[in-house]
Amino acid sequence: MNNNILKKYLAALAAIGLILSFIQPGRHASAQAAEFPQENVWTRSTPSVVWCEDPASTTTLEVHIVARSDVARVWLTDLGTSEEGARAELFDDGTHGDVQTGDNVFTLGQVVPPCNSHFLSSRNGYGNWWGMLRVELTDGTHLENNYGMVVGLVAPEFKNAFQVQDFGNGLSATAYAFFIQDANHEVMDNYPVANVYCGTQNYNAYRKLYSVLPDAFDFALVMPGMQIFRPSDLAENVPYDVTVANSIQHIGMNLFDHTPEFGSAGRLRASIFHSFGSTAIVDHEMGHAWGVNIGQTLGLMDVSGGMTYLGHWNSMADIQGQMGYYYFGDNGIVGHFGYNGDGTWRLIANTEVEPYSPLELYLMGLIPPEDVPPVHILKDPDLTNLNRITAASYKTVTIDQIMQAEGGARIPSVTESQKDFTMAFIVTQDVPYNDAAYAFFSLMSYELMSKQPPLKNSSFAPFYWATGGRGTLDTSLPVEVSAPEYLPGDSTPTPIPSATYLPTEPAATLPVDSTPTSQPSNPGRPPICTSVFGALGLVLVPGIWHFLRKRRL
Repeated sequence: MNNNILKKYLAALAAIGLILSFIQPGRHASAQAAEFPQENVWTRSTPSVVWCEDPASTTTLEVHIVARSDVARVWLTDLGTSEEGARAELFDDGTHGDVQTGDNVFTLGQVVPPCNSHFLSSRNGYGNWWGMLRVELTDGTHLENNYGMVVGLVAPEFKNAFQVQDFGNGLSATAYAFFIQDANHEVMDNYPVANVYCGTQNYNAYRKLYSVLPDAFDFALVMPGMQIFRPSDLAENVPYDVTVANSIQHIGMNLFDHTPEFGSAGRLRASIFHSFGSTAIVDHEMGHAWGVNIGQTLGLMDVSGGMTYLGHWNSMADIQGQMGYYYFGDNGIVGHFGYNGDGTWRLIANTEVEPYSPLELYLMGLIPPEDVPPVHILKDPDLTNLNRITAASYKTVTIDQIMQAEGGARIPSVTESQKDFTMAFIVTQDVPYNDAAYAFFSLMSYELMSKQPPLKNSSFAPFYWATGGRGTLDTSLPVEVSAPEYLPGDSTPTPIPSATYLPTEPAATLPVDSTPTSQPSNPGRPPICTSVFGALGLVLVPGIWHFLRKRRL
């Protein structure tokens, strides 16, 4: 791993941690506490989803302390009414729902998480409670862990709203989500601490789907019914994509088909793992179905650590969109470069939700090549003015050069390409689902079909909006149950963003060698995952991932 990149990531995460210390309710005296290591703790809520503001719909919170014996007391923030951090204490003394005294499992039962049902109703009917950990060691030291514990919340008007079809053998479905009760751990080896990486441990999720439903899905998304933590470091597994098949030519990938490994007869394009409680990264992971390898030989790809196969744009390029590797500057600056059209650039903060860029839309077959503006790759940008960034130099890459490097224009072309896509939204856990969970995940899946712009302070952009209305996503399932008469959100299309980002060419450019070179070494490799921020996404980016998830409320 490149040390400079690592330092930039750590600086960005530190800045985000600082932001969180201000936006978290009630975090006052504890804001200066030192960090409690993530590898020493995992959490679980049972059930993981409850009804908002319903005193009869409670959950039991557990904090499991691992590989240390010096933790004396445990609290979670955003609970209770005390002024100091609105904390509630958990217990390891056989009371308050605790099962066994002294086993380092601190518990608090009969919890009604803070919620605002009117707020949820004005959104899309669901949301999250997000609590932070504080511990006191036996020597009196206070430590914090800002990783976050999540409980799903559902607006009470959706009680009994979703009919459920029971297929037997732990399989069931609503009109918008497929549910697996994985009691024998056939999908994941355990819950909530499980080996979930690159799709190799959860093929059975897709095979179970196809055992009762037809091969009718372009995408299949698996979301655990609770937070899932990796055994190696107890960090939460962040979203990733596994490209299953490719039949498109001249986009930087060879043709390949691994659908039989997933149980598909040839329809499935990509599978996605998405962390519990949010769909913030779905658009990004869907974008990986088209590889994001185009123009690799021209410098368009991120090359951090030499791992260009991870499928993210060069952080120094002004491609924008969903698939870029963020530029990490000093003082916590994180974002994409956007071209102003006059030889200067602006920084688009990572907190801003972006549609797919023109190059991404071309890659997806949604716009013709002539609608793709030149790409500029900056060298030594001066970020003194974030709205008027200059660079010591830059080079320009045109769509004609990209097509020449890839052996021609995309096949099929925009006039023949697929525009409407389907997705199976799959949920898996090892315990039964309650009515709140059926509603929670069904509402989340339904939201993916929205034709509205992103909600304010949300990280999620509906696919329709992100494609500028050029593509649609259908998550409804071919089942024998009806959808509720009322669901939140308006299906009427609203104004959508333009696909063209200021294509005016600056006065001077650096020459680019457009001579085609070799294709990526093995673009048609067996399925591997591409996480939200490449390899680093599986190690460092959970801090950013939790920040993104928090912003949806």
